[in-house]
This record gives sequence, C-alpha cells and structure tokens, in this order.
Amino acid sequence: MRVLHVIDSLVLGGAEVLVKGLAPRMRARGIDFEVLILRRTNSPVEVAVREAGVPVHDTELKHLYSPVQIARLAGVVDGYDVVHVQLFPAQLWAAAAFAWRRRQPRLITTEQNTWNYRRNHWWLRPLDVWMYRQYEVIACNSVATAEELKRWCPATASKLRIVDNGISLEGFETATPADLEGQVVPGLTRLAFVARMHPQKDHATLLRAAAQLPSAQLVLVGEGSLRPQLEQMARDLHINERVAFLGHRTDVAQVLKACDIYVHSTNSDGFGIAACEAMAAGLPVIVSDVPGLAEVVEGAGIVFPKGDDEALARELRMLIASPDRRRQMSRASSERARHFSIDRIVDEYIDLYQSVLQGSPPQGGGPQ
Repeated sequence: MRVLHVIDSLVLGGAEVLVKGLAPRMRARGIDFEVLILRRTNSPVEVAVREAGVPVHDTELKHLYSPVQIARLAGVVDGYDVVHVQLFPAQLWAAAAFAWRRRQPRLITTEQNTWNYRRNHWWLRPLDVWMYRQYEVIACNSVATAEELKRWCPATASKLRIVDNGISLEGFETATPADLEGQVVPGLTRLAFVARMHPQKDHATLLRAAAQLPSAQLVLVGEGSLRPQLEQMARDLHINERVAFLGHRTDVAQVLKACDIYVHSTNSDGFGIAACEAMAAGLPVIVSDVPGLAEVVEGAGIVFPKGDDEALARELRMLIASPDRRRQMSRASSERARHFSIDRIVDEYIDLYQSVLQGSPPQGGGPQ
C-alpha cells in the first residue's frame, strides 16, 4: 500500500508531531508511507522525519496560500493508493487538486481542532461544505472535534470516524531531566507549558495566574508571533525573572521531566498532544476546560474554566502545597497516557486505509 501524507509543513505542532510518530512506524509495518509538505522549513520535526528514513517531498513553493499549490499537488499523486491530508490550507488545495481527476487515490483527512477562524464567518461555510465533500473519510482526533465539525457541516456526519492522536510513550517515560541551570530560579515549583505562542493558545491566563503564585516558576517551550507581547506582559506583571522562555526545543521530554506540574492553558484544542506528552512524562496536569482537551485528561487531570486566572491560581496553589496529591496525579497521568500509545493509533490508521481501499470504511465511531 502506498500512502502519501500531505500537510502544510512540519513545524512544531500537534499534527506535525503526530506525523513524526506515524511515518516511521507505518514504514516499519510495510506501508510505503511518504510525506508531502506545502512549505519546507527545515524544522527539527522535519529533520527528524527525514532522518528516520521517510521520504519527505515538497511543492517547492514558499506560500501556503498560493493557488499554484493545486497544480503542484495534482502533479505528484499518481501511483499512491491513499492520500491522507491534515490541516488547512492543505485540505483545501488537496480537495481542489483531486476534484477534477477521473482516476485518483482515495482521499481522507484528519480534523485536528474543535474550532478554526473560518467558523467565525458564515460566508465561508459553503467553502468548507464543498471541501469536506471531496473526502471519503474524516478522522477526528476526539469526540468533541467530530461534534463541532458536524455542527458546522452537518453533511459530514456519515464520514466522521474517531481516531485519537498518539505519542511515543517510551521517549517521555524514560527521559532524563534537562539541565535548566541558568534558565530557572532554584527552589521554585516549575510549571511547564509547551505550545506555539499563537492566539489559539492562552499563555496570558497562565502568566496572570503565575503572578499570584510567588513560589512558582513558568517554563514555556515554543515560539510564535505573540512571544514579544508575552515577554512584555511578564515584565508588566513583574514576574519576568520567574518566566523562562525556552523557545523551540528538541528535548521536550527532558524539559518536562525537569518540571513539576504541566499547565495547558488554551482557548481551543481538539486533542492537546502536548498535554498527553506531559502525562506520559508523569507530570500532574491542569488544563483549560475546553472540548477535546478535557477528554484527553479525563480521570487523570484537573480542568479549570477557560481564561479564569484566579481559578487556575487556586488549583495550582493547592497542588503545590500537596506533594501527596501530586504523586497521586502523577501515577494517574502515566496510566492515562498509555491509552494514547502511537502504536495503537498506527493500527487504527492502517485499518482505516485498508477499509477505504476495500470500499467499506468502518462504520461507527462518529458522534451520535
């Protein structure tokens, strides 16, 4: 079976990390799995996928939103059995590239979030209705993601299947703590957050909560357009000495192991792969109570009302004061993380590919 996985790029993010985990394991299982990116970035994730022996192609274009992407995609898909697409605009360009072809691979997509900016504009709904119509199956990374897509585009209901995201557990369970000397203040409780500094995430609430917790140190992993604004906010709150902006890291597992608690503060998140990684690393986890993310930590983590820094500070204060509770949550995190083993997710996607090729996508799994 030849599978081409199309994605915007391989910058650090949940969907990209999923590809990093899937690709080499698919090839080890005998699937001729290749990746096509719409924009080359030479990011650590992209380099890691290439070094794992996975062929990574690109359209040789600099702009994700260039309609020329359609022609480039149409020119490279011959010979593949399945084309699996993630993220927008890759979803749109792939749908357009294949819509007019008489003979084409089977086209599926994975939906990664409960919200995107298009859903704020009713006039973009027809575009999404047309786009999703081109896909035979839409894999959703959580029940919440499927429910929100069904609400936005009801015609997708019969195509929706639930396939969790997954991670490589071993790398997080056995990691050696990173040496953060010189980057953190000794003696403080370290609160980690791994996320792009992007409006979808909610670093601001975490910063405001940290201002109420003088015994806490923030360890922020990730880059993005909001970093200068967040650095200024830390200075305005007089906590800049207790906030470590680590930027992009290739040793996320080691950084997590060097921290005490993980906080995932966000405005929306269909799954929350970073929170899953933190659970695999054995950290107590606190997350915003948003659909999808709350599912991931169910039974193991604490949820707080989205955007409520006082509630977050209150939960953190109690957790910092209770080593016994942290140990209990750590055990629950490790147990919960095993549900999201990347090996199980590989099996589910292979079953999905095979069923599509046989003309009988698996029934059920979507929201009722």
